[in-house]
Amino acid sequence: MIHVKYKLKESALHGIGLFSDQDTKQGELIYTASPLLDLNITQQQFDALNQEEKDEVLWWGFFDQPSRMWHVDFDVSKFINHSYDANVTQHRDHDEAYLIAARDVTMGEELTQNYLEFEAQDDLTRRGIPPHS
Repeated sequence: MIHVKYKLKESALHGIGLFSDQDTKQGELIYTASPLLDLNITQQQFDALNQEEKDEVLWWGFFDQPSRMWHVDFDVSKFINHSYDANVTQHRDHDEAYLIAARDVTMGEELTQNYLEFEAQDDLTRRGIPPHS
């Protein structure tokens, strides 16, 4: 669940992006997981999906290594695009998704997260994201 005001707009990074519609200070809460809007499925459940469903999970979700589960968000957090210089980060004191502002974020700025916080570089490469140089 997103805890800041936002707008969805075309992103210079990729497709549609999630843009802050308010100023946010470093450390302020941006997003928390929701049991109703987040889906976690086992590898066995993933394997039982048809190819179109698998493609949706592979595009919008990721495999969470610690829990050994596939995870997909069904809220607008899926529009937080990747950046190696992200302004949103996972709070280190939380196991579940708990995103905070990594620095001050100004109204109108796109919210980004470094996907390496939860995915391997191989997963980023599969998505077409080149390694950080």
